[in-house]
Amino acid sequence: MAIGLGLCLSGGEASTATAPDPPTGNAVAALCGVTWALTLLGLRWGEGRQVGTVSGTVIAGNVFAFLVGLPTLWRLPAASAVGWATLGYLGVFQIGVAYIWLASAVRHLSALQVSLLLLLEPVLNPVWAWLVRGEDPGGRVLAGGAIILAASAGHVLSDARGPEAPSRTPA
Repeated sequence: MAIGLGLCLSGGEASTATAPDPPTGNAVAALCGVTWALTLLGLRWGEGRQVGTVSGTVIAGNVFAFLVGLPTLWRLPAASAVGWATLGYLGVFQIGVAYIWLASAVRHLSALQVSLLLLLEPVLNPVWAWLVRGEDPGGRVLAGGAIILAASAGHVLSDARGPEAPSRTPA
């Protein structure tokens, strides 16, 4: 997975309208990974406590993210009604409902299993940006994403088999 991540972040693609500063975008993406790890740690920390603690962790994290992003909202961008409706839909379903399901799943899965499951979304982001916005992710990003997906699938398949039976030697 580390090799795949390294490939994703090492790309030297040229600037485009949708990605004007790829090195800064890569740095922010790496920082997002660190903050996501902290989110998972917070959710696991709240797991053995009352349900309100997990909800409190999620709410605190989103309030923190809002406060960090607030300086960039000095002027709301112009958008069509469809654009604002899409933003609302993503906020409610991609973020809100996903957090409800995540808070439920975290009680039943290990932190590694949850993080591997959730790793699919950021790994597939370049594919969605390519399909929806026409942004070319580049060969390194696609190769890195494929390696991460293969490593995740291998881990899930390995876990599904369960522990191997001890080998028996003839008596």
